[in-house]
Amino acid sequence: GLVSITAGCGNVEAHSAFFIGLIGAFVYQAASMALVKLRVDDPVDAVPVHGACGIWGCFAAALFDWGEGMNHYHGWKGWECVKNADETGCMQGAAGKGLLAQFVSVLCIVLWSGTFATAAFVALKKTGLLRVSVDVEAVGIDTASHSPAKAYQMGENNEPQILSA
Repeated sequence: GLVSITAGCGNVEAHSAFFIGLIGAFVYQAASMALVKLRVDDPVDAVPVHGACGIWGCFAAALFDWGEGMNHYHGWKGWECVKNADETGCMQGAAGKGLLAQFVSVLCIVLWSGTFATAAFVALKKTGLLRVSVDVEAVGIDTASHSPAKAYQMGENNEPQILSA
């Protein structure tokens, strides 16, 4: 919910924020399940949380920015509506333009992030730094990299062992 409401937090009412967060929970769950189904390894669910919920939040910022009816769009103006060309009233159809602006923003962010992430991961793969060795993978990165492994020392019958200083 928190990532979902971030884009529109300055422009939506409290009840809208609640629904944006609630829908964000379903967006997160669907994205997380999709990654599992696609066999993509994301142990901290960064893509569902920040990617999918962030994209939903950008669209929600435009969809839930209602003000006084669907034509009172705040956009970047805080709680004041986006004015028409002669500044005499609120711009008609501004919500559709806001949604289009959010779509273009999301597209640019995805392209920018995807380009530089791909460049970084290709460079890491080419230099052999993207993955750990098969031996380290077999014993686990925690066991191989963190010493002493006090957090994993167990006594008899897998009971935690109390360590003294």
